[in-house]
Amino acid sequence: MMVIWRAFPAIAMGNSVVVKPASYTPLTTLKLAKILQDAGVPDGVFNVITGPGSSVGEEMAKSDKLEMIAFTGSTEVGKRLSVLGASNLKKVSLELGGKAPFIVFKDANIDAAVESAIVGGLVNNGQDCANSTRYYIQEEVFDKFVARLRERIQKLNIGDPQNPEIDMGPLISEAQRKRVEGYIETGINEGGKLLSGGNRPLIKNHENGYYLNPALIYTENDNSAIVKEEIFGPVFTILKFTNYDDVIRRSNDVTYGLGSSVWTSDITTAMRATRDLRFGTVWINEHVVVPSEMPWAGYKESGHGASLSPYSLEEFTYIKHVYFDLTGKVRKDWYGQIFKG
Repeated sequence: MMVIWRAFPAIAMGNSVVVKPASYTPLTTLKLAKILQDAGVPDGVFNVITGPGSSVGEEMAKSDKLEMIAFTGSTEVGKRLSVLGASNLKKVSLELGGKAPFIVFKDANIDAAVESAIVGGLVNNGQDCANSTRYYIQEEVFDKFVARLRERIQKLNIGDPQNPEIDMGPLISEAQRKRVEGYIETGINEGGKLLSGGNRPLIKNHENGYYLNPALIYTENDNSAIVKEEIFGPVFTILKFTNYDDVIRRSNDVTYGLGSSVWTSDITTAMRATRDLRFGTVWINEHVVVPSEMPWAGYKESGHGASLSPYSLEEFTYIKHVYFDLTGKVRKDWYGQIFKG
């Protein structure tokens, strides 16, 4: 999906592309290349190079043969590619990390919010830049929301994702699971209270899989790593808020600005929030739905440039001004602005 978001607008605007998929996930990109080849796309239009970003990716970013970088991934790598691309002033479009707030006001539909909290938090098993990670719940409905969310999380079916009855599969690697576990431990050490999960489930016939029960952590520490940093895993960080100004200020107080959601039955609150939240997408009573006709873009360290919608086509073009004079005059009227002779 991410390859299509990036590569197809470029091709539609007349470009050829070279795609380097992530080292852990190259197979779908290679399959896509075969599909395009079988469909008759000319050789050289859609090209795939596999390998580690530290060598292959960096060489591509520095290459004079490539005119633009369109990258989806971590903010750290996005910054590195920006530096490398600056050597020959490449165009750079970056869709980077996120730390999406999920704001539940006291007048929200709690049942709908809880269900969407599960869906939003478990996109790609929590390994998605748009997934909901910080759950700000107004104090009047805090206990009700948390009790229902905890009950819902504990009923999730975790196991082989090829089984259609499964809700959540494993993380991408052992290193990523350890990274997420490290954040859980840090969050607890920084004052958080583990309400549920965070341990490794035993999955029959998949004992060596990189599984992790989603962690539900309550914290009052706005400066905790689980509040400020992108975890990229199934960690639900729960916070309490008092009023509108309080939650908007705290929601914006991160370096990221990709996705956010607001849950309320008050249209005035909803409209104010769409104005005040510094995020490229603000969902109202929904989280993580991304219609193809609407742009997907970030603020701050979540990157710049747009995927999807007509805006994505503009990313892969240069502007050219062509001026014709058809008067045949030797001396144009405006020449007097420059010299009188």
